[in-house]
Amino acid sequence: EVKDGLGNEFTFDGPVEHVMTIGKGITATVIDIGQIDKIVVCDSYSKTDSDPLFDPLRTLIDEGKVAAGGNIYSSGKAQLQNDMINAADPETGVFDKEKDVVFIIVSVSYGGDTVQYLKDKGFKNIMQWYDIKDYSEVIGFAETLSKVCTGSVAPEVEQMSYVQDKISDGLASLETERTKAFYVTYSGNAFKVGNTGSLATSMIVSAGGDAITIDPSKSGTTYETNLTELVGNNPGVIIFVDSKVANDVSQMENLRKNVGDAQLVPLQAIWNNYCIQSMNGVWTMACAMYPDIFEGDVPTIPSEESDTLLYVGAVVVVVAIIAVIAVLFMRKSA
Repeated sequence: EVKDGLGNEFTFDGPVEHVMTIGKGITATVIDIGQIDKIVVCDSYSKTDSDPLFDPLRTLIDEGKVAAGGNIYSSGKAQLQNDMINAADPETGVFDKEKDVVFIIVSVSYGGDTVQYLKDKGFKNIMQWYDIKDYSEVIGFAETLSKVCTGSVAPEVEQMSYVQDKISDGLASLETERTKAFYVTYSGNAFKVGNTGSLATSMIVSAGGDAITIDPSKSGTTYETNLTELVGNNPGVIIFVDSKVANDVSQMENLRKNVGDAQLVPLQAIWNNYCIQSMNGVWTMACAMYPDIFEGDVPTIPSEESDTLLYVGAVVVVVAIIAVIAVLFMRKSA
């Protein structure tokens, strides 16, 4: 039994056979948990993302095993819907409308009509997320996808929580104030900083930083501000730079003019998505803010802890089975 981002409940007898992944974060998560072969349709943005994570997906697309021609926006909506219908065609497709799952990230303004279209066409399991504003929610999101695809929480998802715990443990004895930091991006011809609701800003908080641009009086997830003044009022602040800015030489030069000698840490595009890869961003942030405490590769769960988690999981499953049998037996006896 699982819930999607809207709180809708779904029940499955076991791991599903096929999925549709509409949203880069969803596609990346399914790939990361080793279930890429279950994808029959994804969105065009997953196909065109340059991150090497998506290279195996592009191979499957080229082989005709995955359709990726459309997206939820107006220019790609018709093709996406066509890909979905074809994949669920009883004669030519493999997707089962009754048993398989559509994972889709939709917003209030985009995607709702595609969801309704699928419902009208008889798709039973459409799991939706509008937005995820907190890193801990990303972990829950990944857990849900893992349970649906594999029947359990994949080690890669468990690692997300483990990394967060390692950071918390490492900072427990910190005797100084938390390092000041903020996220910067560029849109509407202006640099903007992260606010509440910005995933990158929540990642800074998860990494133990003092996100100085969180401002309850501002309504947006990002907002424009005077960067020179912001940095001047916060000596030693670390700036985490959106990948679009970090990969644009002219924008980086312009940003440097605004922030002087402040430390700039570029982020990879995939990190700022609802996916397992975001833990790499959190760890990178922690290492940048607290280099004396954190360094090296993203921590992995020690084998003894993994074995314990596996054992506990097995016990839980056995207890659940015994409980079900007991209930059935009592009903039969009555």
